[in-house]
Amino acid sequence: MGSEEGEETVDPSEKRPIDQDPPSGEEREIARKRDELLANARRSVEGTQGGGSGSALMGLGLQFVIVILVCLYAGMWLDRKLGTAPWLLVLGVVVGASAGFYSMYHVMADENRKARGVRRRDDDTRP
Repeated sequence: MGSEEGEETVDPSEKRPIDQDPPSGEEREIARKRDELLANARRSVEGTQGGGSGSALMGLGLQFVIVILVCLYAGMWLDRKLGTAPWLLVLGVVVGASAGFYSMYHVMADENRKARGVRRRDDDTRP
């Protein structure tokens, strides 16, 4: 039951009832603009437009929280082992937040550079 040669495949959403007139030039233009806008939206969501910068930013918040929690639990564990409560826990939170902000800053700066088309000095590879 395949389609024969010369037979057009029609999208079901574009089928028109038999009793209606064929689409006018204005309706075709509206449909063409709609399809163009949808294609552009899909490309920007998929990351093909703009270099795919969204993928690097998607997990940034989760990464920030995980770094803080890991440092917090490391500080709690060290406080129990060394009996220095709550100082290493506080130090762990501060170190975790600092590391998270540092990582976030560098990812955001790299994405900003990519958007502008500027390369970092350490990315420059010379033969």
